[in-house]
Amino acid sequence: MRNFKLILEYDGTDYHGWQIQPGLPTVQGALEEKLRIITGEAIRVIGAGRTDAGVHALGQVANFKSDLAIPSEKLARGLNSLPPYDIVVTNVEEVPLDFDARRLAKAKTYRYSLFYRPYPPALGARYALYVPISLDVGAMTEAASFLLGRHDFSAFRSIHCGARSPCRTIYQARFSREGNYLYFYITADAFLQHMARSIIGTLLQVGKRKISSEGFREVLESKDRSKAGPTAPPYGLCLMEVLY
Repeated sequence: MRNFKLILEYDGTDYHGWQIQPGLPTVQGALEEKLRIITGEAIRVIGAGRTDAGVHALGQVANFKSDLAIPSEKLARGLNSLPPYDIVVTNVEEVPLDFDARRLAKAKTYRYSLFYRPYPPALGARYALYVPISLDVGAMTEAASFLLGRHDFSAFRSIHCGARSPCRTIYQARFSREGNYLYFYITADAFLQHMARSIIGTLLQVGKRKISSEGFREVLESKDRSKAGPTAPPYGLCLMEVLY
C-alpha cells in the first residue's frame, strides 16, 4: 500500500465546492473520477479543506492510498491529461502511510481578492470582487489587527455551521495592494463555515466607512452574526496554502 500526497490548483467556478454531493459537480468527485480512469479503482481522496461552492485553490492538499505501481511524476501527468482541465495537479509525492491531509493540517492560508477602479475588469472578474469606490485601507488594516489571536468567531459564522466550537486562532490577517488589486491574506488553525468571507464582508463595511475599525472589534466581541456585514461572494476567495 502506498500513500500519495497531491498539491492541487482549481478554478471553483463550476463546482459545488470540494466535497462530494450526489448529483452535483464537485472537485473531489472530478478528481476521484480521474483516478478511477487511471487506476481502475474506486479511490476516496481526502482533502485538507472543504472549500465552498465557487471558491478557488492554488494550494489545496489531498491524499489517497492505493497499491498503484505508477511513479508519482507519471501519475501527475496522467491526471492532468484528463478533463476537466480546470483541476490541475501541480505535485505528487509518496508520503508515509500515516499522513492524512485533513487531520494533520496545522493551519490554512486563504486570500481574498478585491479589484477597484471606476470601471470593472474584463479579465479576472471570476477571481476578484469588483469594488467601484476607493476604500479606507488604513481603517481596514487596523480592524483586521483585532482578529489576531484566539477568539470566538460566532459573529462571522454561518448559521448552518456544524463546528462544535466557534473558537479559532488567527495567525495572519493583512492586506497587500498590487495595482488595482487589494488582497486580504488570512491564516488560521481552522475556519468556520463562511468565516473568511464573512470577515472580508465586514471589513469592506469598514473600508466603505459604514462602520469604524473599533466598531469592527465590537462586532467580533458581540459573537452575534446579525451585527456583522454581508458574506462576500465566493469567487474572490482562494485557498493558497496548507501548513503541516
